[in-house]
Amino acid sequence: MMEYTADNLERSSEVQFFAATTLHTKLLKHWNEVPNDHYEQLKKKILENIINYAMGPKIILNRLCITLSAYIIHTIPNHWPNAFEELVASFQPQNLPNIESERVIWILLEILTVIPEEFQSTNLPAAQKTRVRTVLQEVSRDILKVIEMCLVPAMNENFSTDNLTTYLNSARCASAWLQFGGVCIADCGSLTKYLIDLVCKTYWNRQDPDGMMSDEIELTEAAIEALQAMMSHPYTIKYPSVVMRYLSDMLENFMKIIEIEQHKKDQNKDIVCSIYGLIIHSADAHSKLLIQNLLTDKQSAIDLSMLIFRDDVLSLEEHECTTCLNLIKPFYVDLVNIMMRKSMYPSSDDDVRWTADDKEVFRCYRQDLADTMIYCYNVLNVELLDILNRKLNEAIVKCKDNGRIVCENWPYIETCLHAYYAVAESIDYEDVYLPKLMLILKDIPYQELHTRVLAMALDTFGAYSEWITEHPNMLENVIPFLTSSLGNPEVSPSATMALKDLTHNCQKYLVPFSSHILHACQSALQSGLLKLGECIRIMYSIGKVLSIIPVANIMEYLNVILTPYFEEIQMLMSVEQASSVAPTLISRLKMLSVLFCTLHVEQLTESEGQQPVLVVVQCTLPLYKEIATKWCKNTDVMEVLCTMLKHAVTTLMEDCKPLTNDILQLLVSSYRDTPQACIINVAKLFLIMFGKEEAYSETMQTLMYEIVSVTLCMCAVLTENATNRLSEQVDVLETFFFTMSQVTKKNPRLLLARGVDAAAIFQYATVCLTMPELQVLKACASFLTNFISQSREISMMTVVQNYGEPLVVRILLNLGGAAPRYAVEPMTDLLLVLNKKYCDNLARWLNNYLSQDGFPSPKITKEQKEIFIKTVLREKANKRKLTESVLEFTLICRGILRQENTTV
Repeated sequence: MMEYTADNLERSSEVQFFAATTLHTKLLKHWNEVPNDHYEQLKKKILENIINYAMGPKIILNRLCITLSAYIIHTIPNHWPNAFEELVASFQPQNLPNIESERVIWILLEILTVIPEEFQSTNLPAAQKTRVRTVLQEVSRDILKVIEMCLVPAMNENFSTDNLTTYLNSARCASAWLQFGGVCIADCGSLTKYLIDLVCKTYWNRQDPDGMMSDEIELTEAAIEALQAMMSHPYTIKYPSVVMRYLSDMLENFMKIIEIEQHKKDQNKDIVCSIYGLIIHSADAHSKLLIQNLLTDKQSAIDLSMLIFRDDVLSLEEHECTTCLNLIKPFYVDLVNIMMRKSMYPSSDDDVRWTADDKEVFRCYRQDLADTMIYCYNVLNVELLDILNRKLNEAIVKCKDNGRIVCENWPYIETCLHAYYAVAESIDYEDVYLPKLMLILKDIPYQELHTRVLAMALDTFGAYSEWITEHPNMLENVIPFLTSSLGNPEVSPSATMALKDLTHNCQKYLVPFSSHILHACQSALQSGLLKLGECIRIMYSIGKVLSIIPVANIMEYLNVILTPYFEEIQMLMSVEQASSVAPTLISRLKMLSVLFCTLHVEQLTESEGQQPVLVVVQCTLPLYKEIATKWCKNTDVMEVLCTMLKHAVTTLMEDCKPLTNDILQLLVSSYRDTPQACIINVAKLFLIMFGKEEAYSETMQTLMYEIVSVTLCMCAVLTENATNRLSEQVDVLETFFFTMSQVTKKNPRLLLARGVDAAAIFQYATVCLTMPELQVLKACASFLTNFISQSREISMMTVVQNYGEPLVVRILLNLGGAAPRYAVEPMTDLLLVLNKKYCDNLARWLNNYLSQDGFPSPKITKEQKEIFIKTVLREKANKRKLTESVLEFTLICRGILRQENTTV
């Protein structure tokens, strides 16, 4: 290996890089193949090549440095105990006079930088990893001293940018070792000062007064990243006084930079972001310390109080929480004012400087501001509402100048409403400011302002729908406002969403407004201006409102609203199948689906007749059968049709019995033509709901037979001629076996239905355990587990006894490596239930097959297999212990776990 690599390092750059990479990979993953007596020769070769490539190409030199770091990880402390001392001594400029001094230091720092990362990625035995970690932690302090020596020139009064590369590598090296740990933060005083000074001197001595060069930005980011690694390390919590001193030093120096940048037109955003990132991470890591300092030393901590996190404050004792809140509230007030300014839209949407990407980024930014506003509310509570109320009134005044509407000031109103919208979910009970808000919303001159104001007002009404439930007197102002906006395409998304929230939360108070709402919804639907999502939301609202009015009136409205859609569907049925027809058909079925989901009359009397959904479905079932016949091969259409039927059945529950035979005929005929998962889902509803009712016994048995026989025929076709194409029908098989699992668990007698071949289901479930899809594995394992568990109660023991042996073979093969590792848990469930119900059979099957050499894997020994058998047969209830044993077994079989590190 070494000779091959050394020879190729004299060829083209591509070959050289490949050779260096190959050597590194070999050391990283196959170190045990390197003979002990070759260690010294290998080290010598690596060092020689590093020196030979000291001046480049850099990509190859970097790979060689990483290779040396891998060598060091494997050879300390036993074979190269003084690795770091020798390394530092060797790569000194005076010892390598033929190489530039800066390059020598670069190489040394590059090797040192990658060692911690290489340690994390190297797979070592646990004991050796502990020894290596100990050595690395012991030398961490010495390495940081080397880094400090490299940074000393930067501390001179005459700061020079000539050594930026050395400073950059020093900062990166410091970051790597500080993240690794092993260095006490109290010993990092000099390094901390050097890094802070490095950032400041690079900034104040930048080459371009108007901005920073890329190498200067890179250096400051690396130095700040090193400081961040030090401040956020878990061990720093042991040194609170040191943390506070360092944090104060950083704020004192870096805030000067922030202050300068705040007054510049073109900011150096990179350094500003890095500094804020450092402050935030430091505060996050030491929030409790900052709170304690704030409570005990208010004067010295006041500059740090802005860093306090809301969750930590609210977790304090009551008196401490009150004290702390009083100190930090002024900062949160300022934060609210800043965020409201930041969340404002520009007054003109046609600003050419705003691209589509910019608008999307701003939308996400506003959402982040909204989330932060919730935190502010939890600190300020009513004070925040007072701020918003005052800001909203001021905004309205700005939009009205002596009776004249100032249109360009609309963002001030919109941002206030956005803030109200953001905190809606956090407000439990409030009777002072929210009533004022509702009255103000009614009187804003929306027609003369940007449509964003109207859209946000609608969103705000929807957000406070739960609050309106406690204040139903507000509905007389809210309902007309919402319904008048339904026909406006520019705000219809917000209007329909708000109406949906309102009809959901305030349904019982909507009877006086039902006629108004229904007519407005009907007009909006008939306008043809709404998109599918908006039509679906309107149908949701229609269903909710219809549910609270008399049944006679319901049918009148349904005739008017639904007749055009059924006529349209009927017209589509007369047209030849085309790609343009399916989307329209799907949209109409989705609208009906939502209506069937929400329209349900509670406590229906006999005099009122049947449920409206039942009447509608009864009248239109022939149409659904026609759709299923014509579009049975179109997955999208059938998915929506089945969802609609499912919603109708789940809404009606026991009341759907008159529909049962017709719906089942539709399902069976469609499934015979093209097996689909959505059809099984609807069939499962009936099997679970009516499977135990004597009146429907024969019907459910027939349904069970049809679903099972069609699915088994499909499986037979997919596995004929020794092929396995089961993955072509993943969704169907997953849904089928999950359905069989539920049926077996809740009503196992259905497996005894005439013509149902339970043995064949068991066999194909075993075959499907070979599939790579996790959900199918879980479904099959779930069915098999429930079947085995119930088999003695339903006289199916012979099925398990006859076909349990192939199942155990499949389980062992899967654990041996034939299936992905995520199959371990399903296989554990099967072993556990077999051991509970068929312990003797399982013992015999395990011994018969695991006694064979090389089965299920040549990487596991006979002794380990014997221990595994004993463990499996011993655990009849403790799934956790069995899972651990099964996992260890499969890792050994796959060669991931070495034999000497196992208990199996």
